[in-house]
Formats: sequence, C-alpha cells, structure tokens
Amino acid sequence: MGLIIGTAGHIDHGKTALIKALNGFEGDRMEQEKERGITIDLSFSNLQRGHENIAFIDVPGHENLVKTMISGAFGFDACMLVVAANDGIMPQTKEHISVLSLLDAKSIILVISKSDLVDKSHLKQVEQELLEYIKNFKNLDVLQSFFVSIKDDESIVNLRDYLFTLRPKKRDDDGIFRYYIDRAFSVKGIGVVVTGSVLSGSVKIGEKLFNYDIAKEVGVRNIQTHDADAKSAGTSSRVALNLTGVELSELKKGQLLSKKGFFRGFREADTVVFSSILTHNQSVTFCVGAKQIAAKAIVLSEQNESKFVTFKFEKDMFLKFNEPFVLIANGRVIGGGRVLNPISEPLKKQSKISFLNALNHSDFKSVFEILKDTHKNGFGLISSVQRFDLAHEKALEVAKSLSNVFVDDTALNVYDQSALARIKEFVKFMLEKNKFAIFSASSISLKLTWASQNLVQKAIDELETSGIISKKEGVYTKTGIALSELKVRLEDEIYKILDTANLAPDAPYNIYDELEIDRASGDNALKKLTAQGRVIRLAHNLFITSKALNEALSKLKELIKTQGAVNVHNAKDALGLSRKYIIAYLERLDLDTNIIKDGLDRKFK
Repeated sequence: MGLIIGTAGHIDHGKTALIKALNGFEGDRMEQEKERGITIDLSFSNLQRGHENIAFIDVPGHENLVKTMISGAFGFDACMLVVAANDGIMPQTKEHISVLSLLDAKSIILVISKSDLVDKSHLKQVEQELLEYIKNFKNLDVLQSFFVSIKDDESIVNLRDYLFTLRPKKRDDDGIFRYYIDRAFSVKGIGVVVTGSVLSGSVKIGEKLFNYDIAKEVGVRNIQTHDADAKSAGTSSRVALNLTGVELSELKKGQLLSKKGFFRGFREADTVVFSSILTHNQSVTFCVGAKQIAAKAIVLSEQNESKFVTFKFEKDMFLKFNEPFVLIANGRVIGGGRVLNPISEPLKKQSKISFLNALNHSDFKSVFEILKDTHKNGFGLISSVQRFDLAHEKALEVAKSLSNVFVDDTALNVYDQSALARIKEFVKFMLEKNKFAIFSASSISLKLTWASQNLVQKAIDELETSGIISKKEGVYTKTGIALSELKVRLEDEIYKILDTANLAPDAPYNIYDELEIDRASGDNALKKLTAQGRVIRLAHNLFITSKALNEALSKLKELIKTQGAVNVHNAKDALGLSRKYIIAYLERLDLDTNIIKDGLDRKFK
C-alpha cells in the first residue's frame, strides 16, 4: 500500500524537523537551505513498515515560496498541517489551508508542534482556534489532532502509528497515466531521471510515454518508488522514472507525461473559480500540478461563491476536466478552482455559461445535448477522457441516452438526426446534376468530410428504402439506371475527359469527382481502358490516352532532331508542361531501344 502525505504550515513551525523525527530524513539538503534554515524546494522521503509505505512531501513555508508549496500539494492523499504551539495560526498557515481547500486535499492531520514550550491549556486553545478557522473551508476534514515535540519520543510514535492507519484517497487507478515532472536531473551511468507523483493510471518498465509540452515520445527504462526499483507504479506513488529518448536540457519542471493521443493542447480553458477578488482581464499565475504559467482571466459570469472564467495562456496547455488549479497574483494566493472545459469551444457567451453550468454539475447528458445542438455536423468523443473524464464506453452510453441522435460507435462521433436529412439532400442534388452518378458510402463521406461513413450509410439505406436509389454490385445508382450501360458510359466519359486534357490530364480522383462516381467504379473503368490499350498508366496518379502519349513521344524525339538532345529543361519549354509530366514522358521515352541516356540528356543512338 502506498500513501502520499504532505506537510503544510508557516516557516519555522517545525515541518522538516517533524519529518526527520518520523523517519530520520534530513530534508534541508541543499547548501542554501541549510544556510538559511528553510525548505526552499520540495523535499521527498518515505517511511516503511512491512509492505506499507508512506511517501512524505515536505513543502516550504516561506511566503515567497508559495508556488513550490502548491506544486507539492497536488499529490497529497492527506496533509499534516504543522502549527507551532508557541506561535499559533500565522499568515502562511492560513495561506496553506486555503491552498489545501482549493486543491481539494480534504484530509487534514492537525499537528501542533513544539508542544513542550507551552502548557496544556494553551495547547487546547491553539487547537480550538485552528479547528474554528478550518471550519470555514467546507471541503476540509480534520481527521485527528496531535500535540507533538521532537523531544518527546512517545508523541512521535503515536503520530507515526496513526499515519499507518490512513488509506489513499480515491483516485483513478484504471485511468490514463498522468504525471507532472517536479524535478529532472541526470545520474552518472543511468541517464535522465525525473520525479513526480502519479495522479492517475499506472506505468511500467518498457512503456512509451509522451511529453506533451515538447511533443516527444520517451521510453521508461527503469522505475523507482520509495527509493527501491519497481517494475511498475500506480496512483498515490512518488515515482522516479529513468527516461530514454530525451535530453536533460529538454526537460523542465511542470511538463506533463502521459500516454500519446489522449490530450490536445489549447491556449485557453473554461473554469469555475472560487475567489472574491479575481477581476475581469486580470493577469495571474495559473498553477496546475507542478506547472506555473502566466494567464489572463476573462470573467464570464459570477454566482454567490464562484464565477465562470476563461483563462488565456501564452502557450498550449494540456488540461483535463475537473483538474484543480490555484491562482497567484503579486506573490499571493487569490483563489483557485477546477477546469471545466479544457479545449477551445466556440460557443456564444450565454450558451457557454449554460454549458459550463452543466459541466460544473457533471450533468453530461445536458452537456452532450448542448454540443449536439451546437455542432450540426457532429461532435467527437475521441477526446472524452480529456474533455469529460469519461472512458469512451461511458461517453457512448451517455450519447445514446439522447433523443434525435445518431451515434457512430466506430468513429466515436455524435450527430443530430438533422445530419441524415442533409446527407440525403446532397445525394438527391448529385443525382439531379448527373443521373448516371455511381456512388458509395465511402465516396460520399470523402466529399462530406464531416460525415462518418456509418452516418452516410444510414442515410443511403433510407434513400434505398424509399426507392430513390438502388444497390448493384456494391455501389449505388439512381433507380431505373442499368449498371451495365453505366459501366460502358463511364469508360467513354473517362476516356473523353482524358482525351480532352491531352498531354496534361487530371489525377483520377479529380475525374471521379467531376463525374460524381465512387473511386472503386472509377478504378475499374480505368483498368478496363488500360487493358484495352486505349489508356496508358505512366505513374501512380497519371493516366493518358495512347494517342496523347504517342504525340508527346513524337515531340520529344523532334527536340532530339532539332537540338541534339532532350532533357527536362528544353522539354518543359517546348511542351509547356510541368516537371511532373515531363519526367513521366522522358521515363517512357527511355523504353525506346533507339534512345540512350547521357547524364540528364536523352539522345539517339
């Protein structure tokens, strides 16, 4: 069992000394920390008892280091709020309590330190003041209070025994691996190592991860949890990862490691914010995980205790629905909240407020209704983990509970039923333009890029049922049109287009679009024409009539007669064609036994 316990509290209230008393770890290791007597960066250590392990994150209490405190608090399962008995509640005590509430740390162990310096009545007074203050934060729960002194071994033993009774808070063990880097360094003989707390999912040796901030895939060579090698690591673990495929210079604190393909970056996010002092257009520091970034706040609406705010960032952020964050302005915490919409969603203000209200209450049925009505060409569920913290299966289940909807399980798309009507109108219009059109669900989907093949097939099936179209040999035509006649006509039409184009024919797919036919039918017609020798295939997408090819080769040979040789340069000038066509004709000319190549030139033997 793994558990992450953090410390919080004012400077010099004994957090680091408490950790040392619990597990013997000297937290202030950096020379600067030792000289100044304060924790500057996060300190990590652990405490083991049998198969149980507690990872400690000791955070700085100095007012100028609040950003570092925030980056550590994201991973807490529980927090020891350390308050010196002789000082009581101090400014950073209050600020840290606020951060714990904003990050929904919930479980607080109240540790009143230096208890040997005051009498019992004063200890009780400090405890009561703290409990009364914490009552103002409805999502914080004081599990138990302890009066400790590093000079009193029994008080330390009692606290240590209690910590081993705690359990990790519920996290998404089966979800997508997410991990913010809080340190990156190089170890001689090992290579690049990063540390962080696993927020969801798990990772194992040999897996590939994706660093979204630098868009680079990395490999996991080795894993350490609690200073011991491990084959894998899951949530509520402090984890060191030995990475391959990346240089130390590329890694920075706050970068996100996860699985590739699950998150997209955006320079804005819609949120719910809990702050009475955040103002419209205010510039703030947005803190999420171990990342801090400058942001501008666009206030959309305000309620009693919260407000909906869109944050604009200076670079892409890979946020996730319901992810907590803290806001800092002028070095002080001014509030925080949760991410509601981590992507850029083009909704008008009132629609967006309704949308965010539904997200704020996790009313995904209403969320999907709004998206369905807004995106007439459908909306995708491929990013449902990022957008709604829903697995694809759950997102599809919600989508199918809507009325007047078509859900494509394969493409993970959701469409309003009106999309079917628009596809049917498109097919009818196509048949009005060309009653000899031959098409399939695939060919229509290529034309209507927003429509999935399954959606198109549904519309085609309804047209077939109504008798407007008929299916023959895997393709569709207007009812009453004989497919055998169509095939002959199609060959003639394709030949006619190639003949008109002469030496510079279009690619086949452009011809198919012009004739309103599907690719399979067009390819079959071209195969028939080439088998008959009427059309010659020169390259992958270059077909020409045999008559035009003979004309091109005659002109190239004429250039050899008049100029002594033919090459790309003089052939382009003479034929007025692009390099693509000239190269194809010259390569065909090479097949003539009377022609030899001399460098870039072709000459007669």
